[in-house]
Amino acid sequence: MRIDLLPTAESIVPAELAGCTAVVFDVLRATSTIVTALAHGCRRVVPVVDASGARELAGRLAGENTPVLLAGERGGQKIPGFPYGNSPLEYPPEVVGGKVLVLTTSNGTRALNGAAKEAHTVLVGSLLNARAVAQKACRLGRDITMVCAGTQGQFSLEDTLAAGMVVLEIVEMLDPGWLCSNHQPSSSLDLADFAVAALHLARTYRDNTRRAFDHSRHGRRLLNMGLAADLDWCASLNTFQVVPVVKKESSYLIIEKC
Repeated sequence: MRIDLLPTAESIVPAELAGCTAVVFDVLRATSTIVTALAHGCRRVVPVVDASGARELAGRLAGENTPVLLAGERGGQKIPGFPYGNSPLEYPPEVVGGKVLVLTTSNGTRALNGAAKEAHTVLVGSLLNARAVAQKACRLGRDITMVCAGTQGQFSLEDTLAAGMVVLEIVEMLDPGWLCSNHQPSSSLDLADFAVAALHLARTYRDNTRRAFDHSRHGRRLLNMGLAADLDWCASLNTFQVVPVVKKESSYLIIEKC
């Protein structure tokens, strides 16, 4: 099994994902929000790249008597006119249960749509469900590409950390001796250099994932916006067993629990 890692949404080359399992991360906060919403009873999430498309789709679903929530974020702020934003704390069971969440964000929804063009399977990853995602990806038995959304085209510490946590879980399941200094990695598990770097990043922060957000530029920015509670939530490791999977439905994507 080969494990690779893409550092930003902009580095996605759809043809290079053909036949693999892609795991998409936008830890602060889109994929954490998606995982939380589905864990709290959301029927499905629809990730839309642009705000106008999200607004139009939500209106169409509402016209079909589908209970829908319209949510969007740009630059960390809720989009004007949208009832909901990109905070996972906005989606407790009493709000999101049984509803469809139409979501557009600065980075995460672009990464999800980009990965879904050619990948065989797309899973939604975060710190919240890292172990469950690793187990699911291993069961699928395909090469894996961790797709980090990044922040405005730049490397993101928190996304790479979460990807590294999934890599760490996979290594511990399939070849735990890989982490020993005198062990020769098995030929059955082939980690690209970016994946190795993410693995060791995860080992550094494993006992204090929240600290990584204090060190990341985007995390500090959200903290300065008064979103410390969001950071605390998104830093929680292996809180949920939910593994969201992306599916294509007519002209848009949907995300549901496996």
